[in-house]
Amino acid sequence: MQSKFESNILKNQLFSKQHSLLLAISGGVDSVVLAHLLKKAGFTFALAHCNFKLRGKDSEADEAFCKALAKKLDVKFYTQSFNTEAYRKKNNISIQMAARELRYNWFNEVLSKNKFDYLATAHHANDQIETIFINLCRGTGINGLKGIPQKTENIVRPLLNFTKEEISTFAKKEKIKYRTDESNLEAKYERNFLRLKVIPKLKELHPNIEQTFLNNVANFKEEAEIISDFLEHKTKQLLSKKAELLSLNKNLLKTEKQITTVLHYILEPFGFNHAQIADIKTNITENGEAGRLFYTSTHTLTIDRDFIFIKQNTSDNFKSTSIKSMSDLKKSKLFVIEKIKHFDKVKNNELVIEDEKLIFPLTVRTAKTGDKFKPFGMNGFKLLSDYFKDQKLNAFDKQNCQLLENGNKEIIWVIGYRSDDRYKISDKSKNLLKLSLVD
Repeated sequence: MQSKFESNILKNQLFSKQHSLLLAISGGVDSVVLAHLLKKAGFTFALAHCNFKLRGKDSEADEAFCKALAKKLDVKFYTQSFNTEAYRKKNNISIQMAARELRYNWFNEVLSKNKFDYLATAHHANDQIETIFINLCRGTGINGLKGIPQKTENIVRPLLNFTKEEISTFAKKEKIKYRTDESNLEAKYERNFLRLKVIPKLKELHPNIEQTFLNNVANFKEEAEIISDFLEHKTKQLLSKKAELLSLNKNLLKTEKQITTVLHYILEPFGFNHAQIADIKTNITENGEAGRLFYTSTHTLTIDRDFIFIKQNTSDNFKSTSIKSMSDLKKSKLFVIEKIKHFDKVKNNELVIEDEKLIFPLTVRTAKTGDKFKPFGMNGFKLLSDYFKDQKLNAFDKQNCQLLENGNKEIIWVIGYRSDDRYKISDKSKNLLKLSLVD
């Protein structure tokens, strides 16, 4: 086993003797065997043990055992105790999830503070099988069938190609002492149920199930890379970025035979879940309502006529600004202000107005329900919502659009789009001011 262990590390370039490792040690057979293998191979490592305070005296005995092991192997030892039950209640999560969050948060602290290169865990081939079964039961694509990788960022798992039986046999042969966690023998937890009830029955039918799954994982990994390359190519065709706004071409997306897979690949990284993506797909394929909004904790998506727009959420909500005088207007830095005598043609990002028509206080604000103005060149009034619709503005543009409101509550300018006809300039107009948007 020692030779196969070292060969696997070298072959897959997991780490080298120039690296320092932090080994997550529970006291169980897997992590204890890993510690012995690393020591015999001459790698530099330390042990890190979490005491979750869930098993009374057994928890304390586990910690004492791991401390003694560190002394025996002549390596550094780190330990941390947690009130796992209190953390579980506070965060309303399962005890397994609480323990996972606590230990990995602490591991990362130790890694960073002591400048370890990698965290080593003792996951093995049987953990791989269990993980794939769990992913299948919960619903997954081909990425979920890849199981646990041997290396992800700063985590390495050098025992993944060994079965539990191989590890236990090695421990017995080498007379390696370890602790047994009795809770691992309880079938009430999902992973334990698979380990104790399901997989042994499958092993009766398929004695080499561990190796079969390892072979499958290798195949799935290669196939997933092919699919990933295809989806990356599709993403480049469909997705574009302008400023902070991502645009997904809706009409091109409709032509995709694998629209569900493409949507999942593009949208899942932004936090959109399966139900939302299914709803988005239905909206696209059945020409649903334009303007629908979908939210995650980090992003907002809106479905427009020709595009799906995705924008990162920010806390910088626009607040209305009151401008009390001409002096304040000049100091506001909202506009570049010039006195002019003549002009040829007003641009959308400019407003030309007689200064005496400005009634202070002016207000710069966003649109609200019922707003209306008289668009330049039109005889009648128009609801701002209808004007936005005519201009084919998406939901984000509507939210971000700002108005310049006169002191008499009349909208002078839909900033960047259209001025109000009531404030247009004539040949007789004097004392002209030009307000230009600041770039």
